[in-house]
Amino acid sequence: MDITSLSVVGAVVSIAITGTAAAIAQGRAATSALDGIARQPEASGPIGTNLILGLAFIESIAIYALVISLILIFANPFTKTSQSLEESKAKLEMIQIETQAMEAQSRLDALKQARPQAETAK
Repeated sequence: MDITSLSVVGAVVSIAITGTAAAIAQGRAATSALDGIARQPEASGPIGTNLILGLAFIESIAIYALVISLILIFANPFTKTSQSLEESKAKLEMIQIETQAMEAQSRLDALKQARPQAETAK
């Protein structure tokens, strides 16, 4: 697998795990808040306020995971490095091939020059 495929798989797994964990945490927070309100209805104001604050923190973690996943998918810093490395390797191979071709051409030219001299020497 290349780095792009691995990044997409990582993003999907990250969102799946974070989304599930955030949903479970929000469910538990809401359950606990409703249990507290059921036991002491007069404390529903502070419990509701703390519940909303806690849910905002839980949701922010899910949003951070979403942002990181979007970065991995659309603005992946690893793919650019990987692509530039592959481009550099391809350029190096082309330079090596061109160098070998030039060496072969110079040998061929040397052989062509040596051949007429050999024929005149006979």
